[in-house]
Amino acid sequence: MIYTFKIFRFDPKKDREPCQQEFSVDLGDAEKVTVLDALFKIQQTKDKTLSFRYSCRLAMCGSCALVINGKEGLACKTLIKDLGSGTISLGPLRHIPIVKDLTVDLKSLINRLKKMEPYFIPRSPAATEPAIIKPTSRERKIIGLNTECIACGSCVSACTMMHWAPESIGPMGLNRAFCLIADSRDLPGRRLMGIADENGVYRCHMEFNCTDVCPKHISPTRGIHYLKRQIFWQGLKNLNPFRRGRNE
Repeated sequence: MIYTFKIFRFDPKKDREPCQQEFSVDLGDAEKVTVLDALFKIQQTKDKTLSFRYSCRLAMCGSCALVINGKEGLACKTLIKDLGSGTISLGPLRHIPIVKDLTVDLKSLINRLKKMEPYFIPRSPAATEPAIIKPTSRERKIIGLNTECIACGSCVSACTMMHWAPESIGPMGLNRAFCLIADSRDLPGRRLMGIADENGVYRCHMEFNCTDVCPKHISPTRGIHYLKRQIFWQGLKNLNPFRRGRNE
């Protein structure tokens, strides 16, 4: 069966403006053909210059995240048969600098993560053995699913607030902050104060777009709501710039 794809094309080094290019390819019955398989077919038979990123092909690395028919998803996980019979549009993730075509610069995602110190800071540096949290414990259940984040960037792309505030940490970084702050072994206070501003948790307007597109069915919005409660409970609510502005 012939499928038509409308693919975003742009090389910042050569092109002044991006464009859409159409490709028609025969994918057979496409019963088990993915968007990533189709991209390989297009690159091999139509245009070898087409650029896209992939790695594991098992929906585990997050490398192949794209905007597919207007919604974020993993190319290796999205089946062609589930996209209907019309033209399939493929574009790069939004709010992230483009390297070429469907390939985006992942350094911007890493830089957002760095803003909230994404590494574990032990509460008790002198401890000789790590604290044990059982998988069945209440604490583990709170953060369990959120720890499955593969840093694909889909949530950042889907977040409308990232358009208006590109310096924001974004849902991916805040989800990581949630996993650490909700862990009783992590050093309290410093990390929470670092995200209690207009580029942190208060930039989130609870639209749930990030939750809607996550390929691992994580809800970053849920984690952000938890963080907002923690800020309030720990007496940090006056760091909210909107509250401070009303009091001045």
